[in-house]
Amino acid sequence: MKTKSFFLIFFLFPVLALFAQEKINQLDSIGKKNGKWIVYLDDSWKEVKDSCDAEYYRYTYYEHGVNLQPMGKFGGKNFKLESPVDSAGKNERIKLLDGEYKWYDAKGRLSSEHSLNKGEYIYSKEYYPSGKLMQHFDFTRTWNNQPNTWHISIYNKKDDGVKHYYFRNGKYGWMGYFYLPGADAEAPQK
Repeated sequence: MKTKSFFLIFFLFPVLALFAQEKINQLDSIGKKNGKWIVYLDDSWKEVKDSCDAEYYRYTYYEHGVNLQPMGKFGGKNFKLESPVDSAGKNERIKLLDGEYKWYDAKGRLSSEHSLNKGEYIYSKEYYPSGKLMQHFDFTRTWNNQPNTWHISIYNKKDDGVKHYYFRNGKYGWMGYFYLPGADAEAPQK
């Protein structure tokens, strides 16, 4: 009896655990990326194909070859990344983006902020050189609970208004969006 129990725990449990996990990096029937994918990034957050060249990684979603959650503006020549301290003290070679990250330009001005939870985007904010908020992508706000849609607030440079849109990448790779009349009264997070 103990042998059978040992067999079930030792051999069967890992097999069941594999089936319970979400599949990552899958292709559709015509060979295009589909579903959840790992994106590898170098120290400037530019996408790299080989994990050996990566400093960081995050997740994104594809629908038949179209990236539904591309990254916003970040980095650049002489830009500096401020990242959260790893509270566990782990020194992993490739770090999963988890927490709040800030990019500063060569003059020390905040350029963008990115918040991720275990590799999944929560929001991204981009700033004008003056320090005023330019746009805020909120991946937690969806259009009518539709998957892979997200909210964006675009702020006027002169500080005289904000427009609200919902985005979804189109099937040809371009950003499809729609304006929400009357949504300007919504109080966006800053």
